[in-house]
Amino acid sequence: MKKLITFVLAAALLAPLGAGLTSAPAFAQKALSSRQAAHPGITVVIVGDFYDPDNSWHIPRKYRDPSPQTFAEGQEEIRNTPGIRAILQRRGIPARNVNGVQTALNGGKIVYVR
Repeated sequence: MKKLITFVLAAALLAPLGAGLTSAPAFAQKALSSRQAAHPGITVVIVGDFYDPDNSWHIPRKYRDPSPQTFAEGQEEIRNTPGIRAILQRRGIPARNVNGVQTALNGGKIVYVR
């Protein structure tokens, strides 16, 4: 009987935690979509904000230390995509600071900036 009561109390205490986890992605998606409504699918990542030797897996090495070819491909992508140029101008980021542009699996663009 004690085990049953303990189990019921534990389930009752953990239920709000589980409900909060299921609603978190919906909130994050809503905030993301309202913030980037003008240019959906374009994300700007500032390399210096996320680079830490302990967490170096956050940003691919190709964009942390770009080769001249990666840098040139990123500049070409900026010239060919007006949405990326607009979002960089709105955020006050010079195009010369872009390390590279990666195409995400969903077709969006990830712009890595130093």
